[in-house]
Amino acid sequence: MNVNVAALKAAPANEPDYADQILGPSTASRRAFREAMLQAVELVADGTATAGSLYSGTSVQGLRGLLDNIDPLPDVGTGIAAALADIGRPALEHALAVGHPAAVAHLHCPVAVPALAAEVLISATNQSLDSWDQSPFATLVEERVLAELTKLAGLPALASGSFTSGGSQSNMTALYLAAARFGAQARRSGAILTSEQSHFSIRKSAAILGFADDAVIAIATDAEGRMSVSALEAGLRRAVGEGRVPVAVVATAGTTDLGAIDPLDEIGNLAAARDIWMHVDAAYGGGLLFSRHRGRLAGLERAHSIALDFHKMLFQPISCGALLLADQAHFAPLASKADYLNPEDAAFGDAPNLVERSMQTTRRADALKVLMTMRAIGRDGLDALICQTLENTRAAAEAIGARDYLRLARPPSLSTVLFRYVSASGPDLADEITLKTRAVLFHAGIAALATTVFDGRIHFKLTLINPRSTPDVVHRVLDAIGETARELETHHARA
Repeated sequence: MNVNVAALKAAPANEPDYADQILGPSTASRRAFREAMLQAVELVADGTATAGSLYSGTSVQGLRGLLDNIDPLPDVGTGIAAALADIGRPALEHALAVGHPAAVAHLHCPVAVPALAAEVLISATNQSLDSWDQSPFATLVEERVLAELTKLAGLPALASGSFTSGGSQSNMTALYLAAARFGAQARRSGAILTSEQSHFSIRKSAAILGFADDAVIAIATDAEGRMSVSALEAGLRRAVGEGRVPVAVVATAGTTDLGAIDPLDEIGNLAAARDIWMHVDAAYGGGLLFSRHRGRLAGLERAHSIALDFHKMLFQPISCGALLLADQAHFAPLASKADYLNPEDAAFGDAPNLVERSMQTTRRADALKVLMTMRAIGRDGLDALICQTLENTRAAAEAIGARDYLRLARPPSLSTVLFRYVSASGPDLADEITLKTRAVLFHAGIAALATTVFDGRIHFKLTLINPRSTPDVVHRVLDAIGETARELETHHARA
C-alpha cells in the first residue's frame, strides 16, 4: 500500500491549524496563549476595579437566559477573543465577588495573588500527581510542602500526607484508613464518635463507606459549642457495652457555625488510653497554624490524622486541602499497583509514589500554589492577614452587641459571628424576616449573608475571612440589615 506521508502531514490550505490552540512549543501556540492570558487578566483586573456591588442581582431565570443565547458548540469556533467576550465577561459580571468586603456569608475566601500566579503554572503545565514521571518537580513540591505542614502541626518525623480537594475528601479518607484496621467488622458494628456540631461530611462519609446507619454517635457540646469530654467518655462506654467497635473519635478544630475548637488534648488522652484513632477536622481552624494563635490548637499533635483546608483561612483558590497522617505507614490501605502507572520501584527507585496515598488517581499540583503563597507572603504576612480577620470578628461582635435590634448568639471563637434579629412581633416573624432580609441584600448587591439554625431559631451568620471586612464595612452591613428588616416588618404589619 502506497501512503503519501507528506499529504497526511499537511493540513488543507483552507483549514486553520487547530493544533495552535493547544499549548506547545510552536510560535503560534505560544502567541495564542500569551494573548489569551493577557485578555483574561485584563477582564479580571477591570472587573475587580469597577465592582461596586458583590453581585449583579440577576435572577436564576435571567442567568439561564444568558446561557440559552450562547451556542456552546458552534460548527466553526469563534476564537478566543470572541469566546472571552461572550462567556468570560458575563462569567465575571454575574459571579459572586468573593473579594468584596461585604461578601461575608460562607467559608469562601478571597484569593491570594501569588496563588493565582501559581494557578497559571498549574493549569499550563497540567502535571498529574499519580506518577512521578507525569509530575517530576510537582511531586517533590507536594512532598516538601507536606513536610512543612506536618512540622507546623507538631507531628513526628514519620508523618506525611496527601493533598485533597478539601475537608470533605480529607475526612472521608481518614475514616477509611481508620476503619481499615478492623476490616468488615467496622462496617458491621463500627462506631464513629464526633461532636453534635461536627461537619456533615463525617456522617456522609460514614454512609458512603458502608457503615451502619447509626454508626455516627453525636456527642453533646458545652455552651461554647465544644465537644464535652465527659459526654464522649460516656458515649464510648455505652458503645462498647452495646458490642460496638469504636473506629474513630473525630474532634473538630473550628466548627462551621461557631468556630468552636474541641478540647484536643483531653480528647487525645482519652483516645490514646483506649487505642482509638483520633482524627481532627481542622479544615477551618487549621489556618491558625500560620498565625501567632497556633497555641489554640494545642493537642493537634496527638491526632492520627488531620484535615486541613486552604481555601478557607489561607486564601487559596478552590480546591485546595490536605490530609496529614502522624505515621505515613497508615496510608498502606490505599497502596494499589498498576503496571502501566506506578512501577517506580523498578524504573525510578528514589521517586515517591503519591498515588498510593490518595483515593484519587489524577490529581492537580495544588501544593504549588500553597508553596508560592507561603514563600511570597511569608510567616509574618500570613500571620498579619489572619490576625486581621480575627480582629474584625471581635469588632463585629461588639457592633452587634451595641444594636438593640440584634442579639449576639455567642462570643466568636474564630471568624464567624452568629446573631439574631429581634422582632417585637415574636420569634416566628423574626425567622421569616431574617431569611427575606438575606435575599433582599444579596439581590441588591449590598451584602452576602448566611443564615443558620441555632438553638432552634434562624440566625444571621457573618463569616469574616476577608481582611478587608473591617469594622466600618461591618457597621454598614448591620445598618442595612436593620433598615431592611424594619421595612419588611412594617410591610408585614400593614398586610
